[in-house]
Amino acid sequence: QYYADKAHYPYTLEDLVDDGYLRTIPVDPITRSTQTWDLIESDVDESNPDQSSGIFDVKSGASGQALDGTYYADW
Repeated sequence: QYYADKAHYPYTLEDLVDDGYLRTIPVDPITRSTQTWDLIESDVDESNPDQSSGIFDVKSGASGQALDGTYYADW
């Protein structure tokens, strides 16, 4: 929704809070912290190279493996 409204991805998770898209930064359910998210940057738009990339997605910053052998960071 942020991208649709502003034509760019947020530069920080705090931007989502400041602009009213989230009430607070969510807690990573594995690390139980708001500070451990692994931020996935968007690709730079070749049609607008002056625009910076932003946060496209987040993944858990937890290290370790789940019981099924997958890594938490891959979730």
